[in-house]
Amino acid sequence: MAQRRALLNEIYAPLKKFEEGSKEWYELFNSGKVWRDYYCPFEWRAKDYEYQEKNIHYLKEIDLLSTKSPIVKILQNMIVNFSHRSCAIEANTLELSESQEIWDRLNKSYNLNNLLKNEKFPPPSSISSSDKSEKEIIEVRNHLLATYFIYNTVRKLNQEINIDGIKKVHRIMLKDTPMENFCPWYNRKNMQQAGKFRTFVVQSYGDPFTVYPYDVEVPALMEEFMKFHDESKNIAIHPIMISCRLNASLAHIHPFYDGNGRVSRSIMAQYLICNGYLPAIFHQVKREDYINSLREIQRGKDASLLYDIVISDILSSYHAHNKL
Repeated sequence: MAQRRALLNEIYAPLKKFEEGSKEWYELFNSGKVWRDYYCPFEWRAKDYEYQEKNIHYLKEIDLLSTKSPIVKILQNMIVNFSHRSCAIEANTLELSESQEIWDRLNKSYNLNNLLKNEKFPPPSSISSSDKSEKEIIEVRNHLLATYFIYNTVRKLNQEINIDGIKKVHRIMLKDTPMENFCPWYNRKNMQQAGKFRTFVVQSYGDPFTVYPYDVEVPALMEEFMKFHDESKNIAIHPIMISCRLNASLAHIHPFYDGNGRVSRSIMAQYLICNGYLPAIFHQVKREDYINSLREIQRGKDASLLYDIVISDILSSYHAHNKL
């Protein structure tokens, strides 16, 4: 598409300062700075501060509720809901009761810590009576275990996530799926493996104007992502809003060949849990609305759509649990 080519030329125009293939050209290209400087995924804008000021009463209400709620118990009960909804956003059709059955059987029959340590997971037939596809059962099984891994890392081990942790989450998510080991059709020698950054170019099939960075830019951009993650505690922005930006920026970097949405939502949940909040479950949120809210941020327009979705969702979770 001519418009997409024009957009790519606009984004990567700074490379034209150097001869293509020169040392300087490669250094700039591999640094990720060209893509980063165009999209500015790690910068806070006046709009963000204005949004926070306008909606501070909702954020303060969540702060108050978070101090009154038994977060550990609630989180244990939310593992299934979070994993189920995250898979549903990606078109998984299992019912919540079917996801609950998988979780119950995992807990009853297996040592979850050993499963995660050895990364050998039980087959669908041993954890589900559903007549849905094995692929969908495996997706939910994997997400449940990835969520448990995050919960264990943050709440029990008191550790924040790092790049190795993000890669492990991805490896868990894709375990035993057709995408665990994958070769693009145009290069059968370029094997992609779960838990490793992609080494080929990807694009959004739903939106030709969403531009993910080239694979050679990913390692440097992920280092910047972690810096953004680690330094966010020092800025005057609410953790819920920070978590939204972490989700959007990681999904935009698209570091893996598959599973980026599930991983991004999981890292968002990790950040919220680490800061004493419940994760966003995305109750009743349509996939198209969720994707549109990410695109608004990624195009540098406005983060308010995602902020609204997440704040409303987390408030609903607190109110629902306080009624129990």
